[in-house]
Amino acid sequence: MTDRARSYRTTHQGKEDFTSVLPRLQEAADAHVPLTVEGVRQISAQLSIPAATVRGAISSYTEMGTGHQAVKVCAGTSCLLSGGGAISRQMSEQTRCEPVYCLGYCDRSPAAMSVSGKVITGLTHQSSATVVADGHLPHPAPPSVRCEARQAIVSARLMQPGHFDASAPTPVYAGLAAALRMSPTQVVETLLASGAKGRGGAAYPTGRKWQLAAAAKGLPKFVVANGDEGDPGSFVDRELMERDPHGILEGMAICAHAIGADRGIVFIRHEYPVAWRVMRDAIANATQAGYLGANALGSGRAFTIEVVRGMGSYVCGEETALLAAIEAERGEVRPRPPFPVEAGLFGKPTVVDNVETLANVPWIMEHGVEAYTCMGTADSKGTKALCLNKGFAKPGIVEVEFGGTLRDAIERIGGGGAGGEEIVAVLLGGPMGSIVWPDEWDVPICFTAM
Repeated sequence: MTDRARSYRTTHQGKEDFTSVLPRLQEAADAHVPLTVEGVRQISAQLSIPAATVRGAISSYTEMGTGHQAVKVCAGTSCLLSGGGAISRQMSEQTRCEPVYCLGYCDRSPAAMSVSGKVITGLTHQSSATVVADGHLPHPAPPSVRCEARQAIVSARLMQPGHFDASAPTPVYAGLAAALRMSPTQVVETLLASGAKGRGGAAYPTGRKWQLAAAAKGLPKFVVANGDEGDPGSFVDRELMERDPHGILEGMAICAHAIGADRGIVFIRHEYPVAWRVMRDAIANATQAGYLGANALGSGRAFTIEVVRGMGSYVCGEETALLAAIEAERGEVRPRPPFPVEAGLFGKPTVVDNVETLANVPWIMEHGVEAYTCMGTADSKGTKALCLNKGFAKPGIVEVEFGGTLRDAIERIGGGGAGGEEIVAVLLGGPMGSIVWPDEWDVPICFTAM
């Protein structure tokens, strides 16, 4: 255990406390606590963390210590290409504006967020006044969601009309029930046999990650859902958190059973306030229904989940920077090894999985390995949700089987360019990805080729 980890889990009474510190910093920011020398000292004393740590957090996160409220104008790739830059300059003459990367409405760009967290899409010079006034802004309608795969996995609930409703009955956690009929080792073996890989970008075998965490020494163990969808152009994670939160929570609960964890955290980027509220309500519903809590689904084991909201940092999409943020450290990448499965959150074994990755898990447990592996390629099993931005004739989310060609996704599924315009290139994977020209489109969509 490092001195860093020990300092954040020891209260002023000398007891171990594994509660995330970041929400307490968030509360201070929301309350507009003046971050003077005295303000920093007060926060330091309240949270039992060094004043230097508080100052480091203030300088690391864009939403800490700003002391002002501003309209957030999306400056992601799709919004800029849709004229968002000019609209932002116009709005800045009326109110304080700040660029963000991104709000996750790339299929309906440009987008902006009012001071109170309301989003408007398809922003124009005329409608920008509505954002400035911060009046009645209904939540944007869901995007177009389609499934081109033989089985809908992550898109199944997204294709249902409407948004998540906290008053609606909690769905049956059939995947968790199936997993609890297995031993933890059998759950890991099932995931290994499925060939499922992480959807966050690294494509690491999910079953192998869980296997390592299960074997790691040290308690407690943590499951962290990475909802810091920072790459402009991607918005499936936001939709999953807002419209299928239970799929993510169920995947986390299955992971907890497999590795022996009793605590979970959903980390959501600051630019997704609706996702934060939805996940919080879903956790309350799942706990009341008995899927989470002191006796999760009658298993005799406790598993609780909390939501931690980011404070504005692109780097926190990387798993070790995300863990540092939860501990109120600066959001900076940590050297590896040790890897999080050995020494992650608070120095304890931790599985960090992308939310789309977790959304696959309940389906695999409920329907079985064979149903999953019959889709995809030899090294890329299952499906992938593609995000098509406003530049396509048919923008939205489409779930495809691994193995289909990129050209088919662009020309047939995406319908080519919007308004009949020719697509001269596509950007894969956001700003950290690659620009792919038409003569490179005849490749399969799979981890190896991509």
